[in-house]
Amino acid sequence: MYSILIHAYAETEAEVWGPNYVRISKKEFVDIIRRGEVYGAFIKEGLVGSVRLFKKNEQTFSFGLLSADSSLKGIGIGRTLIDYIENVAQKEGASYMEIEILRTIEVDVPFKKVLKEWYTRLGYKYMKSGAFAELKPENAEKADKLIQPCVFDCYQKVINS
Repeated sequence: MYSILIHAYAETEAEVWGPNYVRISKKEFVDIIRRGEVYGAFIKEGLVGSVRLFKKNEQTFSFGLLSADSSLKGIGIGRTLIDYIENVAQKEGASYMEIEILRTIEVDVPFKKVLKEWYTRLGYKYMKSGAFAELKPENAEKADKLIQPCVFDCYQKVINS
């Protein structure tokens, strides 16, 4: 699971963080697994992807660390994972699901445009953009590692009305 995640982010975040980017340490990943926040996708008992789901407040859940085996691109692993966690959040009483996409300000990164369009097709609506330090003050020092200026684009979907 960890190697799929690291490979996916190294491929898609190079313009943001630089080459050989490691999205999360193995220890941090194990910690969120132990908290029950990670869900996996399997095909014929083989792991093919994962996603983290966490509660922001009583009405809102968020997700991140979405990754899928790049050799299986386009078969619906990501969409299946998102559908699943939206259902989990609904069952736990959530009304909203949120996602944040870290986007470069000065350079157009094609993958980020694909993500924006994909989440929009899944029903996520753009809410706002914000600086790293503003939206993630607990990780503000991580912003110093960005190789170019970025903002988080925040999207929300009503999942239970």
